[in-house]
Parts: sequence; C-alpha cells; structure tokens
Amino acid sequence: MANRRASIWKYVKTATGWRYCRPVVGPNNKIKPHWVRVNGHREHQPEGSYYIHYLKNGKQCWEKAGSNPAAAVRLVEFQESYFKAVNVGVPVQQEEREPPAMVSHTLPGYLEEYRVSHRRESYALMKQTLNEFFGYEKANGAWVPGVVPKNIISQITRLDLLKYREWLINNGRSERTAGNKMLRVNQYLRAAQGLKPGEGLVTVKDAKYVELEPEVYNEYELKKFFKACTTFQSAVFKCLLMAGLRKAELESLTWDDIDFSAGTIKVSAKPGFSPKTWEERTIEVPAKLLPILKRLPRKSQWVFANGNGNRYTHMWDDCQTIAEAAGIKDAHPHKFRASYATKLLQSGVDLKTVQKLA
Repeated sequence: MANRRASIWKYVKTATGWRYCRPVVGPNNKIKPHWVRVNGHREHQPEGSYYIHYLKNGKQCWEKAGSNPAAAVRLVEFQESYFKAVNVGVPVQQEEREPPAMVSHTLPGYLEEYRVSHRRESYALMKQTLNEFFGYEKANGAWVPGVVPKNIISQITRLDLLKYREWLINNGRSERTAGNKMLRVNQYLRAAQGLKPGEGLVTVKDAKYVELEPEVYNEYELKKFFKACTTFQSAVFKCLLMAGLRKAELESLTWDDIDFSAGTIKVSAKPGFSPKTWEERTIEVPAKLLPILKRLPRKSQWVFANGNGNRYTHMWDDCQTIAEAAGIKDAHPHKFRASYATKLLQSGVDLKTVQKLA
C-alpha cells in the first residue's frame, strides 16, 4: 500500500521511561502545547521534543520536529504533500529541509504560550497587535487582512515593520505606541524563527521617540469633570486621582485591600491579576478619599463592582463620555495617575518617594 499519512508524537519521559506519546488536541483541532496522553491520561510534559512518524519503503521513520508543535504540524503537511505527489506519479525529489515557517501555523501556539506566561493585559496587547499586523479570522469564518497580510515568515522584511510603524503614526497613534507595537511583532517573528534576544528585523533604536512631558488635568478641568460624574463615577476617578492607581489596579481592588483605620490601600496580587512588574505596594491615601470609598455599596469582593457584582471594566468608555459632556479634550484614565504624581511633586514630595508610591 502506498504511503499516505504521517502522524505527530512527542517523545517524553514518563514514570516508566522515555516513550513516544500522542499529543492532546483541543476543541479547535489544534495541539495543546506540551500536553500528551500517557496510558489514556492527559499529562503536562514541557520537556521533550515533537516527532513525526511515517513509513518509508516499509520502514518506520521518526523525524524530529523540535519543541514547537506548530513545526510538527508543518512537517506533517509537508510530508503528506510529498506522499500525495509520489502516489499520483509526479516526479519529485524530497529535499532534506524543513518547510518554511508560516504565520498560520506558528501564531496560535505562540499566543497561547504568551497567554499562560504573561499578565492578562500584556497578552491582550500582544494579541491585538499581531492580529492588526497579519489579519484575523472573524467568527463567521471571514478573513480580515491586516496591514501586512503575509503568511510565510521569511518573506516579512524590515521595511514591512517600519511601514507598519509609519501606518500607526499616520492613523493617530503616538510614536511611543507605534514603536512598542512594532517591537511586539518583531518579538513574535524572533520567537518563530528561533533567534536570540537582540536579533531580528528591527531593534529598540528603530522604535525611538521623543519623550513628551506627561499630560495632566488642571484644576479647572477636574472641577468640570467631576461635576459631570455620577456618584459612582466620581468615586472611581477620585480614587485614581488620590491614590495614583493604574486602570487594572483599580479594577482589581478588593475590600480587603483597604485599611480604613490606617488610611491605606494595598495593591496586591490575586487570581487573574498581578501588579505591573509584580511589585505590590501600600499607598497612604488622603483622608477625604476614605469616606467616599466607605459609601460605595458592597455588592461583592470588588470595591468597584458593576450591577451584577462583577469587576467594573468600563472606566475608559466612561471617562470619554464624561469628558465629552464636560467639554474636556484628550481625557483618559491614565491622565489621573500623571496628575497624582505631579501633585505630589508640586507639594514637595521627593522624586524617589513619588516613584515608590506610583
């Protein structure tokens, strides 16, 4: 019988020694990285390599595909394409080389690994950037092309990344944001090609920008802004202004984080959230903020909860709506944090203390 199929296995160390095991396939028909079936049970096996198995002239062949399941999928597709050509009589010569790395094969696994190893906010930024650059598939199956809709990774050039940065700036993104997004794409390409840190099509120097002074609200803008707030919205944005919290830190604030006796708020890690750079800190807040927080209804563990008791996550949209009603331009939640730091400096607090508090 003619050769037709190739299969994927992972060579892992089990309780009874090293052996080939079938990888676990998820509901989306994609291999779950580092998960295999051992004696019918699912096991997490981050070590070991993927292999493809096929018959060649009646002999079993095991071909190493590396630690990335996407590479094994590419190798299987390449091998089966070779079998198909041979079986229909097409004269081909199989070269001893791996097929080209493709975005469609490497991107899902990269994003999944990024999701489980990084903060939720970092993953969301990486996913949005890569979808914007390459394109994405809608729920109805339609493909929406990105800024650079190339699938073969080796065909992506330095000029593609620099033009992506230019496109972002022309569409209203700051130089800093555009540079960071370009570097995220480069980070993925470097990982997909197995390059070392510092290697790749672009470098940090290509993402340079002029550091602008931080934008802050003046007293007149703050007065107009809070006049347009509801009671709940006023508590949200006064907490940002008086405690210098980041958006995600406020959204993840629980009642256990507030010590009303000591007048402090603790930024602490909890399931689904970790402080930026994994630094927890305790902030001494103005006394006038405490009664504002005390008056909030306790619907759940979250200090700022929506009607269902879940975390309040509409801060950005609410900020835009309030600012528009108040006639304030260029308003966003992070501007309250910058205003907080500026007020501390203006009141005589030294820079090192401000950095620690923020």
